[in-house]
Order: sequence, then structure tokens, then C-alpha cells
Amino acid sequence: MSEETRLVLDPDRAALCIVEMQNDMVHEANIEKRGIRGVLAAQVQKRGVIAKLQTLLAAARQRQVPILYINFALKPGFPRPNTLLHRRSQREPTLVEGTWGAQIHDALAAQPQDFVLERTVGIDGSYGTQLYPVLRQLKRSTMIMTGVSTNLAVEGIVRASVNRGFDLVVVEDCCASFPDEWHRFSIDNILPLIATVTSCDNIIEQLGMS
Repeated sequence: MSEETRLVLDPDRAALCIVEMQNDMVHEANIEKRGIRGVLAAQVQKRGVIAKLQTLLAAARQRQVPILYINFALKPGFPRPNTLLHRRSQREPTLVEGTWGAQIHDALAAQPQDFVLERTVGIDGSYGTQLYPVLRQLKRSTMIMTGVSTNLAVEGIVRASVNRGFDLVVVEDCCASFPDEWHRFSIDNILPLIATVTSCDNIIEQLGMS
């Protein structure tokens, strides 16, 4: 029996997490630009992630499942770790606080009842945001994970959240990474060990909105 057929989701205990679906990372205007923003935006478009997330967001809001946007915002001049990842991502400043690039893609814009959580440090939003206090205040124990990048920010939050006793569901077709092989390695080899990996359609069905 597959993980997908075993999924039983209680909407009253769930929260939908949208990871770094920000303009500098995923906006279609970045396609063919140099660097991570160009290739990641192309992956998001190729996989149809934004359209699927629009459908998932609508279903979650209708069922009153809380929406948590987990973003990064770089303050100008703030030091970054000396890693290959950070050096590559900062050849051209990205996700700078207060700029268009740090904003959530308009197609996925937050509504007043949603939570927009930001950090200035850390590779994933399990560190430097109010993610866990907000979830516990909302009495939510299941995190539905979507966004970018599958093998970095998304996988990082999944690992950290399992450590803290949360149940994790990863929506495979609402995630993306570059290259494809990195997405597939995480989805096929890592995430099934610690989370339920499923599809957008299956989540919508579980929300009772199919």
C-alpha cells in the first residue's frame, strides 16, 4: 500500500505551509535569468506549482485550515554565512527586505487571516521565525508542506518539525527544486522516511473539497 493511499488528514489539526514562494525565487519574470532565481522559477513553471497551489489554497481557506507563509527577508548589509549556497545566492542580492523580490507571488498572495512568517537567518524557516509558537497556539499538529526548494528549505523544515513532534505531509507536486534530480532524490529517498508524501489532489480530497 502506498503512502498516498494511507493518508488520513484531519483538517481541524492541520496547517498549510507555503515555503519561500517569493518573487525572487519563483516569479516567471526570472526565467532565463542567471543564477538560482532563473532555474528555480523555470522548475516551478514547468511543474505547474503555482496553479496547483492556488487550488490548494482555496480549498484550505474554505475548510478554515490556517495558512502559514514561511519566507526569507534579507536586510541590506546583513552578513551571511560563508557557504557555497550563500555565495551563489548573493552574487546578485535576492529576497531583500522591502523589495518586490521578497514579496509573495501575487497569484498566491496572503489574506488578512493568514500568517506571514519571516526570518533573516537560517537555511529554513524552522529557525528564526515564530513557526512553532504559532502552530501550537492554533492547536495544529499536522503540517502540510509546499514550496521551494524541496531538498533545502522544505526538507529542512520537515526534519526540524519531526524532531518537535509534528506530523508532516509533503505535497510533491506543489514543491520544486533545481535540478530535477535533487527534487527526486529528496522525494524518493529522504522525505518518505519522515513524512507522508502525497499529491495536491489527494490533499484536496482529504479536505473534503473534491
